[in-house]
Amino acid sequence: MMKQYALISSFLIFSTAFSQSDVELRVIGGIYEDVASTIIPTPSGGVYALGSTSSQSDGTVRGYIIYYDSNFDYSWSILTPSGSVVENIVDGILVNGTDDIKVLSKKHGSNGTYNSVIHYVSNSQNSGEITSTIEIEHGENQTPSTFVEWMGSTFAVGDTEGDCWMINVDDELSLETGDYQVWGHPSMIETVETARVHNDSLYVVGSTFEDGIEQSTVWVWGANGNTIWANIGPDDDAFGYTYANDIAPYDGGTSLLYSLQREAAPIGNGVVNFGLGDGVPTSIVTTDSPYYREGKKLLSHDGALIKLSHTNVNGNDENIKITRLNQDGWYEIGYYLGEGFSEEPIDFTIDDDGVLWIVGNALGYLNGSTSICIYRVSSFDILAEYQGENIPLSITNDPMLYNSVGLDEVAQELLLYPNPASTQATLSEPSNWTLLSPSGRVFDSGFGQSIDISRLRNGYYFVKAELSNSSVVLPIQVLN
Repeated sequence: MMKQYALISSFLIFSTAFSQSDVELRVIGGIYEDVASTIIPTPSGGVYALGSTSSQSDGTVRGYIIYYDSNFDYSWSILTPSGSVVENIVDGILVNGTDDIKVLSKKHGSNGTYNSVIHYVSNSQNSGEITSTIEIEHGENQTPSTFVEWMGSTFAVGDTEGDCWMINVDDELSLETGDYQVWGHPSMIETVETARVHNDSLYVVGSTFEDGIEQSTVWVWGANGNTIWANIGPDDDAFGYTYANDIAPYDGGTSLLYSLQREAAPIGNGVVNFGLGDGVPTSIVTTDSPYYREGKKLLSHDGALIKLSHTNVNGNDENIKITRLNQDGWYEIGYYLGEGFSEEPIDFTIDDDGVLWIVGNALGYLNGSTSICIYRVSSFDILAEYQGENIPLSITNDPMLYNSVGLDEVAQELLLYPNPASTQATLSEPSNWTLLSPSGRVFDSGFGQSIDISRLRNGYYFVKAELSNSSVVLPIQVLN
């Protein structure tokens, strides 16, 4: 066991000295599929990345909880308990202003259906522990979507078999009896994407399927739980289907982010603005770009809207886009994050210090697998100065998933020297190797032991080496 730990620890790649840089990236996971669902900053300055993993290599999908400390260094990770073929974490919410967290997941239960599960996780002494779990068994498949704090309690919101529901997870009796509040039209199919609360009003967004067409939908409740308004398919000019991504309520109105099918163009996104009270759209702004532009998330921040979207321009790999819109949804300025690898943004938030946190899925950082990527951006405005080649990057084969990494002893003992180096680096064994920038850009590749680095600028780079059926990623510092 001691030998295994020593070998595996050598496979970790730690972040550089630029730990407080304006734009930082972390990538974490195992050898198979690790996918993100949400990101949650903590009062102490740390951050949770929540998702799911199949990298445990036992044929199951488990909920995946990762925590980075206030220095954005990997702290700990845990998996949801075994016993189910599939469990996917969908959301989480902090407990009473602490670093502890409640986690919401969708689990295939022993009753043969998908159930909603709430895990209570304690974060103390540089470790995480699931202290209790509640599973709400139901005869129909449950699809939980999100957590919200509303009317002094935490509500889980989701859908089941064509109807929408929410349940007070702080009410033990409601959990024991499965006392859902359910809504939906009997001749339509409704689904929930997410929900937000502003000024004690609850906004839920999702989709309604009618006559085979999917349409974005908004439902709104007031502070006392009364229904205020609902709107289905707010964009009459959309071609084909639309589906809701997120909603950003603010004083005086709310903005819906949705994606839409466009005639003779890939998926685009748009913003529908609503005034208060009646759910009548006041304006609609859609993307006019001919490129793929799927909406993901929308936040109201400092009198503007900040939009997260998934984009692919002419097939390149700049897949994360952050855009600032004015309060009416019109474009002001936008920036791209990520290059060299395919990255799909999933969620983002802005903490109390104005730090922008983004979580998504990245293909190819770890052994060609899908991994969870996390960006920390000190402020939206700093993106104007962002240069992908200079971003500090930390890649971690998660200790929780070491048993699945599958690297043989020879590959794990592979060495790269000298380090730092100026003109040439040497591998201890002949290998297929790829020379990468911190952002994943491929500079060179080949087979052998010698790697020419004479044309590289000073900085940190990575060598991915493959030997037999194993691979390892090694850091190299270039000093000319």
